Amino acid sequence: MSGMATLFTVLGIAWATQLFFAWRQAQRFQKQLASLRKLGTVAIGVGGRRYRGGRAYVALVADETGVVQDGLLLTGMTVIAKGKPFADYKGFHIDEISSGNRIAANRKPKVTDAAKMAAEHIGEYLKRGERKDAE
Repeated sequence: MSGMATLFTVLGIAWATQLFFAWRQAQRFQKQLASLRKLGTVAIGVGGRRYRGGRAYVALVADETGVVQDGLLLTGMTVIAKGKPFADYKGFHIDEISSGNRIAANRKPKVTDAAKMAAEHIGEYLKRGERKDAE
């Protein structure tokens, strides 16, 4: 094999390996989300930039009244990062989080932005349900 062919082969193998580990990370996160779905309405928010400090994914679960029951945080620069319990907003109403009145202490802005996005999605979902009930 020529040097160029070897280089492309190695790059192809590295890319396939990275895709495999990203798929495994997504599967692991989905399993963690499955346990949260039993508690209520789940939404995932994303914060941060891809290449500047990485992204944060926050999953919040709220009951039918909009009170957060639990959460999950996935953050890290590599595909080996795992979801961790995220109870910073537990017991608070999603309106407090989505309005920005409730911010998790000692967390990076990408985490609070992701939590705010998740709370906004839950709020929109619950409002759609209220409109259907009113009809």
